[in-house]
Amino acid sequence: MSMLRALRKFLPFLTFLGILTTYQRRVSLIKIEAVKAYVLGVKTMRFLLLGAMFALFSLVLFASGLLLIHTALFIYSGWSVQVKFLVALLLGGLEIFVASSILFYLLSEETWVKFSGIKRVLNSVVKK
Repeated sequence: MSMLRALRKFLPFLTFLGILTTYQRRVSLIKIEAVKAYVLGVKTMRFLLLGAMFALFSLVLFASGLLLIHTALFIYSGWSVQVKFLVALLLGGLEIFVASSILFYLLSEETWVKFSGIKRVLNSVVKK
């Protein structure tokens, strides 16, 4: 009889533990869903800013690089037409390379992961 009474006393406690573990699982799932939404939001914002950054960066690079530097170089240099043409080709290629390198770095997912702190959020969810 005493064993049955002891079982009756621990049964509510065991039920409470079952409910608690179910609740903890649901909270973990909610955290994972929140992290998914955060990552999706950062990804969407990244794509929205890509166009604006690309347009602004291209405009500034075009205005300063092509117009000012080339014009001043060719007006004040005493080079022949062929040398000026080769220098213009080299400078244009260099500007395109530098601009695309900077854009690739700024718009890469790794850079956005560093700026947005996604790793920290993911680690805090996985850790618990």
